Amino acid sequence: MTARGAAAAVLVAFYGACLVFGPAGALPGHAALQPPSIAHPLGTDDLGRDMLAAILQAGRGSLLVAAVATVLALLLGLAAGLAAGIGPPLLDQALMRLAEIVSSLPALLAAVLVAALFGGSGWHLALVLGFTRWPMVARILRAETQALLAREFLRAAWALGATPWQVARRHLLPCLAAPLLAGAGIVFGGAVLAEAALAFVGLGDPEAGSWGRMIAQGFAMLGLGWWLWLWPVATLVVVSGLVAVAAGDGSAA
Repeated sequence: MTARGAAAAVLVAFYGACLVFGPAGALPGHAALQPPSIAHPLGTDDLGRDMLAAILQAGRGSLLVAAVATVLALLLGLAAGLAAGIGPPLLDQALMRLAEIVSSLPALLAAVLVAALFGGSGWHLALVLGFTRWPMVARILRAETQALLAREFLRAAWALGATPWQVARRHLLPCLAAPLLAGAGIVFGGAVLAEAALAFVGLGDPEAGSWGRMIAQGFAMLGLGWWLWLWPVATLVVVSGLVAVAAGDGSAA
């Protein structure tokens, strides 16, 4: 198995662990501020909640927000990239100018504005991230599509009377799987960090767990326990690293 496949498998397994072992409701209380032990491998926080259970619970929401944002960005980027690549020049120019306008919008500031107006819901954040991250995917797929259209087998398909839909479905989509996967990794990793950043400053969903909120709370009690901030920071770093490896070129074995 390549490093890319192994990283993706670990991410899927970790999210499965978040769903299975991360409690959906309020976490039970234990003795507060207990350091890592056999009973609590990552210790407990100031309210006596098990840190391992809290990290897994936070992963449910953080990774779901990133996944929804990624799916939305991929769908929009795929549609725009294909249309720009195989469509007429006027459509290409219009879509690329729209992509430039959207990509110039600061995603985090847009998320802050939406959170201030409509609340810090995870769904709101996922929609903002998805609608602001698709231009990157569209540019990648547009370039790949135009490169593929110059190849002989696609020229033959056009010459035989294939429609743009047939060319896209039968020939382009299978060839675009690799760049689409790479774009998914970039969007997913950015969405995980964006969700954590907003939660860190108090703009996430107050009813959902978040690694960013855990980090903020840990820094506020820095002198009470090193484990309060270390484990959520380490989790965020490891997940971001796994996403970066999974989005790589897969050349490492």
